[in-house]
Amino acid sequence: MRVPVDTAAARGTVQEGKRTSIVYGRNKSTDSTALAHKDTTAVDSVRIRFIPGMGQMTGDVDSLSALYQKQFLWSDAKVVGDIIWKLPGFFYRDLGEAGKWGQLNAFGLDGRAIGVLIDGRPMNDPVTGTYNLSDLPLEFIDHAEILSGTASTMTLSDAAGTALNFVSRSYNSYHPLTKLRFVQDPSGTLLTDGLFTQNVARGLNLMVGFSRQVSDGRYINANLDAWNVRTRLRYNISDRLNISLTDFYTKAGNGLNGGVNTSKTESIFDETGAITNYLQNVWDKRSRRDVTLNTIARIFSDSSFTTQANVYYSTLEREYYNPSVSLIDDFTQSSFWGGSLRQQFCLDSVRCTIGVSWERRKSDSTRVLASHLESERSLFMQAELRLIDIFVPSVSLRSTSLNGESSLNTGAGVKSAIADWLTLFADVSWFDRFPTFQERYWTDSTFLRASEIQKEQHAFIQGGFTLQAGSNLEVSLTGFQRSVKRAIVFQPAVTLGGSPAISISNVREVVIQGINGSAVIRYHKFEALGVLTLTRYKEVDTLKTLMPDVILAGEVSYRDTFFKDKLDAKFGVRSQFYNRQQGMQFDPQTLLYFQNNTSILGRSTTLDLFMILKIGDAHILLSWQNILNAPYILSPIYPMPGGHIRVGVNWVFLD
Repeated sequence: MRVPVDTAAARGTVQEGKRTSIVYGRNKSTDSTALAHKDTTAVDSVRIRFIPGMGQMTGDVDSLSALYQKQFLWSDAKVVGDIIWKLPGFFYRDLGEAGKWGQLNAFGLDGRAIGVLIDGRPMNDPVTGTYNLSDLPLEFIDHAEILSGTASTMTLSDAAGTALNFVSRSYNSYHPLTKLRFVQDPSGTLLTDGLFTQNVARGLNLMVGFSRQVSDGRYINANLDAWNVRTRLRYNISDRLNISLTDFYTKAGNGLNGGVNTSKTESIFDETGAITNYLQNVWDKRSRRDVTLNTIARIFSDSSFTTQANVYYSTLEREYYNPSVSLIDDFTQSSFWGGSLRQQFCLDSVRCTIGVSWERRKSDSTRVLASHLESERSLFMQAELRLIDIFVPSVSLRSTSLNGESSLNTGAGVKSAIADWLTLFADVSWFDRFPTFQERYWTDSTFLRASEIQKEQHAFIQGGFTLQAGSNLEVSLTGFQRSVKRAIVFQPAVTLGGSPAISISNVREVVIQGINGSAVIRYHKFEALGVLTLTRYKEVDTLKTLMPDVILAGEVSYRDTFFKDKLDAKFGVRSQFYNRQQGMQFDPQTLLYFQNNTSILGRSTTLDLFMILKIGDAHILLSWQNILNAPYILSPIYPMPGGHIRVGVNWVFLD
């Protein structure tokens, strides 16, 4: 056969226009090794030894989800941030330039309280508590799991009720397989991604990939040169044991212009006449290496009893240089290492996961951050009782200790499949979030901290329904409320000398309420997607719009084959609406976002056109983004791009 299929495809079959959910270990009589497939690039009668689900923390894979690798091929997304809008309840604050440190928001939280994981291992920077999604290549991802409420129990304490676990792609190819991806935007903005994989011995696969993003920038001093090199050895030892070793290296150099100076610029959207805040050579250089050893095993005779373990080590370095402000040259260096062990039990009516995790985080002594070392240990458990579909209760528990400070996180939920087409759900959970190194210890004359920063206490409740009428109609709606006691907030301030500064403090309480919904309608060759995110943020007694309180987004597409099935094509139109917001302002020195008190950001509506053409083994994308040339910003003084064209190709080569 000429079409290469990696082992991700061994988890199930994707049928166009139909939803396929791949479920692991929910039925005691199901042997997961029965899902093993032989290499489709060659005729071979030997069964591939493969246990699906390495790095996965839940049991389901939705093949039509926006965060599934086959859907990436049929979109014009360049990076992960381009598709976050498809997730109800999520918002990605973009700075309008390639590779910049955007801000992820979910269920009223910002990136400091959202866990980002790859194959179940944490990726959040121990200094800032966040992760730059531009550093994660789309070609590396098979799918992503959204863990909220009780489902986030299996992560570390930095995921205060919300986490994204990106499960990477695994290959099993007897013949050489090469993939190339190229995407071009204006201003010399290019993304190139290459991958090679082949089995080098029976059951042993080697994967080597790289990606590079470069940009001249739309405004002065916004250039980018970012690299990622990823290598993996995966050994399918037997039907009972799989091991993989992954090296994930990222290095980036960024120009930082501080945004457009509004007092010296007539229009911040005039890319040729705009004057930026930093006219001199201000930049940062970042590098990090993440090494992970993952194992999945079937120790017990029942194939649904899977054991997963990982051991990991990460080093991070960043240098920030700003000659315009007292010749600042800051350097931070940190590292973290740890491991986790999870055991899943699937009996007739009970599905249970128990585990333990440990992580040690360290910062080296620098001008802005002294040397600190902390250790976090956790025991966790999650259980689901399935006696009847109309009432499926679940409980979760995690006990955490951080340098002697303890925390008990609990949760309970219920699901009810009252009909084949309707499912109701609700859960309530209580979480603590410990402060990051930056929040506790960062020292700088422009970083004001009146008292010691304490951990946050989160109470989260959500409930809603999912309606699915076959493959033609899917509707989901969720309402939630999050209460955060001693919430850690960043606000603008002024030093005693009159210089701009950022203050950090615990406020008594923050209450966030919201409604998130999505609807998908499929009719013949057409598909329509709509997403709704409503958020109400109250800090003590003050209502604030730190993100748009109303976000509406939608996409309508048509897909068909032409020229006697030689051409598979998808055409679509997309629109996004953001209501007025107070917003969050970006600080290049600390990589954090603080509350904006200067002005309200106006409403905006954008319209995009796109098409994806599949010719042979190549997917070709062409999109015209923001065709109305609407002027808008998602963070103060960082204008988003006007109308522009994006072109790209994703090509697979055999042998």
